[in-house]
Amino acid sequence: MPYCPKCDMEFVEGITVCTDCGGPLYESEAAAKAAIAEERAKERARELVREKAMYEEYLKNMAADEETGEKTAGETDEAETSAGASAGGPDDDANDAAGGTDDGRGGASDGSSDDISSASDGAGKADDASNGDDVPTEEELRALEDEVRRRAQSILPPEPVHVYVDKSQKYDDLKSSAFAFLLVGGALLVVSVLCWAGIINIPMAPVSKLIFQGALTAMGIFSLVVFLRTARSAKKLAPQIAEEKARTRITIDWFTDQYAAEDIDNAIGDKDSLTEEELSLKRFQIIQDWLVTGQDLPDQAYVDALSEEIYTKLFENK
Repeated sequence: MPYCPKCDMEFVEGITVCTDCGGPLYESEAAAKAAIAEERAKERARELVREKAMYEEYLKNMAADEETGEKTAGETDEAETSAGASAGGPDDDANDAAGGTDDGRGGASDGSSDDISSASDGAGKADDASNGDDVPTEEELRALEDEVRRRAQSILPPEPVHVYVDKSQKYDDLKSSAFAFLLVGGALLVVSVLCWAGIINIPMAPVSKLIFQGALTAMGIFSLVVFLRTARSAKKLAPQIAEEKARTRITIDWFTDQYAAEDIDNAIGDKDSLTEEELSLKRFQIIQDWLVTGQDLPDQAYVDALSEEIYTKLFENK
């Protein structure tokens, strides 16, 4: 039956346009989903090709700028040496300098034209590559993503690393913090009570003594309030520890049941040409990708922690 993916409605045979949104109808719901998936794959390929071309042009222009800077520095040194060794008149030197300036401007203009033309060529290549009608395969998209990632890492600063802390560790940290605030708050309140009772006599002026004892009492109360809040947070976190451990165990068991070490190595096309460090990194990236796509895990730090456990279980505990 004709189907509109935007409105999620089916129509009787013979209708070609949606009566609600006015959009075209597909032959069936399955055909609509297939067409949408195909268009998304094409768009992803176009985006990756454009990003790759952008990084390549950036690196090319950077190299051209460095080369131009070195040539300009060399020409300046030669001009200074020639001016120092020459005994000619100032008019000749001025004329030579003016001619050199004109040449430098001409060279800079030529260099700018070359950069603009090369950027235009790169953009044209990206557009040509993205206008293809063929649907890219999963392997082609993955290869493009790896290439874009390498290009981006060469010019972008590294992203901050977020280490995942499991709920059991968080619970222990909260308990330790709560105990510390309890000790501090209790000690401050005991001392303040002794001061107010006159058992501990602080040799200070009456006004200063009153301010000091009040501040001591306030700090003790504040420490106890922090203790109560921290203890409450730890109490809420305690039931989640078992759930997280169970989820981690189920996810790792799912991955090891679905994939073996050989499956990961077979997904690496150029395995023989990689060093041991590069091979380990490639395996780790594949484990991350399969975890994200298979389990839809949004927390990247949690994915990294799971990947480390899976990598150790598959490759280091053989």
